Amino acid sequence: MHIEKNVCDNVLGTLLDIPGKSKDHHKARLDLQELGIRQELHPVDVDDKRYVLLPKASFSMTKEEKSIFCSVLKKAKLPQGCASNIARCVQVKEGKISRYKSHDAHIIMQQLLPSAIRKTLPKHVALPLMRLSGFFREICKRVINPKDLDRLQAGIVETLCELERIFPPSFFDIMIHLPIHLVDEIKRGGPVCDWWMYPIERYLGKLKSYVKNRCRPEASIAEGYLAEECLVFCSRYLNASVKKRSKWFNKSQEKTDEIDEESPLYPKVGYPIGRKKKGKKKGKAYTLDSDTMALAHRYVLFNCQDDQVENYIKEHEEFVKKKSRDKRKRRWKEAQEHSNEFMVWFREKVVVDNVPDHIKWLSKGPSNIARRYPGYSCNGYKFYTRDHDERCKTQNSGVSLTALTPRFASSKDHNPVW
Repeated sequence: MHIEKNVCDNVLGTLLDIPGKSKDHHKARLDLQELGIRQELHPVDVDDKRYVLLPKASFSMTKEEKSIFCSVLKKAKLPQGCASNIARCVQVKEGKISRYKSHDAHIIMQQLLPSAIRKTLPKHVALPLMRLSGFFREICKRVINPKDLDRLQAGIVETLCELERIFPPSFFDIMIHLPIHLVDEIKRGGPVCDWWMYPIERYLGKLKSYVKNRCRPEASIAEGYLAEECLVFCSRYLNASVKKRSKWFNKSQEKTDEIDEESPLYPKVGYPIGRKKKGKKKGKAYTLDSDTMALAHRYVLFNCQDDQVENYIKEHEEFVKKKSRDKRKRRWKEAQEHSNEFMVWFREKVVVDNVPDHIKWLSKGPSNIARRYPGYSCNGYKFYTRDHDERCKTQNSGVSLTALTPRFASSKDHNPVW
């Protein structure tokens, strides 16, 4: 964690030429002159040695390029909880970035840096930095194939050799050298994510929040920890009223997904996000059109985990197969008719058969009055609409689902994808 943070500091400080953080300065150029290497970067004395001119290096960026580089970091939208608000650390006009945390450096180095340098640096400078970013991304994976470790070791050695031909010797402090030993540490200790310092430092920050008396920090931490443990014990083993009162000590804890025990067929997964006015329900009510109602009804029926509904689906499939006569376009027509006509057939079939009440309710379809919410929380993740997401610093508008319906590329496609 600390290696990646220091590497990120060196890279950003040198590329943006941040005063006090850049490794490319007057003394670094004098080192090149003393070593007798890279003569194109040697300082040039101007006006009787009163003014020293430092030639531009291959990694130096103009003011416009710095603005583009910082704009990528400024406008980047990350999922909620992935990182803090990196935009607050970026100053586009000044071409600087500061006051970012260790985990922010982790995100910048692995995800944002390759996109930022793609259009601002020459190819022979951008490629080694991308390879360095890819190395950190590879070693931070949850699962690492032991066969890939030798390749990673050879790759980081080659990458650092390429960087030595680009950056001055002052750039290569001990932290730039340590990535070479990370592969050996992975062979001994396993994946990096199992033994890095992020969870430990977060917990230490939580313990530091217990300190109310700075003269006695240890006593304050012990007292705050004991108070929290007592409240957790009471909230677990006493009635529900105590649970509500004990939420003050853990306000950051998100509401967990609930399951409706009375209706095991239709579990309540997640909860909607929206403002609740006094005396009114959450969300905004609106009327569904016929096409939207048909889509919602079709999705519920084909993805309902009920044996009786599945038997009706299989029965209708057999009914459509017997009805179809064209063998060339049979599969495509069968799937289309089965998808479009099943709801009407199922409603008529239920009237004749003796079925439970919940099957009858399913056959009637949804209500034409629905509620629209700006967001929804599911499995610890929050998803918002695009309109709401544009006003946020984070991006959580991507929602996907798994449906049990066939998909055809065209009318000539005889191999549907489920």
